[in-house]
Amino acid sequence: MNEILWLARFVAGAVVAVLPAFLLSVGLAVLIRSLALEGAIRRAFEARVGLGILLATAVGAFSPLCSCTVIPVVSGLLLSGVPLAPVMSFWIASPTMDPEIFALSVATLGWPLALARLGATLAVSLGAGWLTLALTRWGFLTGDLLRLAAPPPAPVLVQIGGLRSPARRTISGGSGCCAGGPAPAAGGGWRSLLVASVARLEWRTVARGFVWESVRLGRWLLLAFVLEAVIVRYVPQAAIAQVLGRESWLAVPLAALVGVPLYLNSASALPIVSGLIAQGMQPGAAIAFLIAGPVTTVPAMAAVWGVARPRVFALYAGAGFGGALLLGALTNLLLA
Repeated sequence: MNEILWLARFVAGAVVAVLPAFLLSVGLAVLIRSLALEGAIRRAFEARVGLGILLATAVGAFSPLCSCTVIPVVSGLLLSGVPLAPVMSFWIASPTMDPEIFALSVATLGWPLALARLGATLAVSLGAGWLTLALTRWGFLTGDLLRLAAPPPAPVLVQIGGLRSPARRTISGGSGCCAGGPAPAAGGGWRSLLVASVARLEWRTVARGFVWESVRLGRWLLLAFVLEAVIVRYVPQAAIAQVLGRESWLAVPLAALVGVPLYLNSASALPIVSGLIAQGMQPGAAIAFLIAGPVTTVPAMAAVWGVARPRVFALYAGAGFGGALLLGALTNLLLA
C-alpha cells in the first residue's frame, strides 16, 4: 500500500506541474482549428520551411519543456497546420536543451562538454528537421500524422466576397488533422478571414473539442508519468552507472541504448555522468546518453506512440537515437 501511495503522489505531482502548459497548448490548438486558420498557417510555414526549421530549433532549445510536456505542444502545432519538418526540430530540441540544462551542464561537466552538448542538440534537431522535409517531399510522410480516435469539430469553408470563411461541420475520419482551407488572399485577407471566423465560432463546440483533445492527450501523458514513477522508484542509479562506465568501442551505442529505459531528467542524469567522466567515461558516451535519453526514454516514447502515427513515431525515435550515435562518435574524435 505504501508503494502505491508513493507512486500516486509522484504521478499527482507530475500532473500538477505540467497542467498549466498542457491546458494552454490544448486550448490554443483547439481555438486555431475552430477558426479554420490551419490551412493558412501551413501555407505560411511551407513558403519559408528552411527558416521555420531554424526558428523551431532555436525556440525548442530555449523552451523549458521536458520530453513528456512537449507532447501536447507538438500535437497542437500539427493540428494547427504547422508542417512536420519544423515541428520535428522543435520536438527534438525542446526536451534536450534549455538555458537551465545548459547552466547545469556547465556546472557539472565543464565548458567543453556543455558546449558539445549544445552543439549536438542543435545539430540533431536541425538534421531531424531537414530529414523530415526530405521525406515529406519524397512522399513518405503523407496523410494523417496523428492518431485521431474520434472526429473533432471543425469548420467548412464558405465563400464571402473574395475570401473563404468557415461554416460549421464535423471533420470526417480521413485527413482531418491536416485538412484546412487555402491561404488568405492579399489585401486585408487575414483580417477579414479572422473576423468572419470569430463571428461564427460556436463556443459550445469549441468546449467539446477542448475536452476531447484533453482526454486524448491526457491519458497518454498519465501513462508516461506512471512509467516514470516506476523507473524512479525501482531502478537503482548504481545500475545505470555500472553500464555507462564501460570503456570500449561499444561505449557510445551502449550509452544511447541505456537512455531508453533508464534516463529520467537532467537533474538526475548530470551528476551520474559527471562522476563517470571523472572515472574515465568517454565524452562521446556522455553526449550520446544526454542526447538520446530525453528523446527516447520510455515515458516519452509511450506518450509519442499514443498520439503519433507509426511512421512519425519511427522518424522521431530514429532521428533522436541515430543523431545521438553520430554526435557521440564525433565528440569522441574531437575531445577524447
